[in-house]
Amino acid sequence: MDRKDRVAWLVDHVGNPRHKGVLDGAQVIMPGGSPECGGSVRIYLKGGEGGSIEDLSWTGEGDTISMGSTSIVVERVVSEDLTMDEVLELDYKNLLDEIGREVIGNRTRNATMGLSTLKNAVQKYRRDRRSAGGK
Repeated sequence: MDRKDRVAWLVDHVGNPRHKGVLDGAQVIMPGGSPECGGSVRIYLKGGEGGSIEDLSWTGEGDTISMGSTSIVVERVVSEDLTMDEVLELDYKNLLDEIGREVIGNRTRNATMGLSTLKNAVQKYRRDRRSAGGK
């Protein structure tokens, strides 16, 4: 993809966000980001058996990069049916390369906000399950 295609892809995700909305029955609601740095996001996570993700959504407000990249990440997790382990293995540098460093410029925190918040949600889900005796 060239720069023009990457910008169009990002803008499409902002205009038509994937899996955006409050998830009823979420076991984890994880806030992330900061309005001063391009926005804020909430990840809603519902875990499944064996480390799977049963359902996932997000809400947030921010700039094109933060909201578009959050939509891209959540769409990938849902469409590829990634497990919690696979989410934790997702690489920030690969995400930046995929979106396009020439598109992101110096706003790498904005571009990785959704992924970072999603990883934090997975880690919280796991901590909560351990402290509840694995239930």
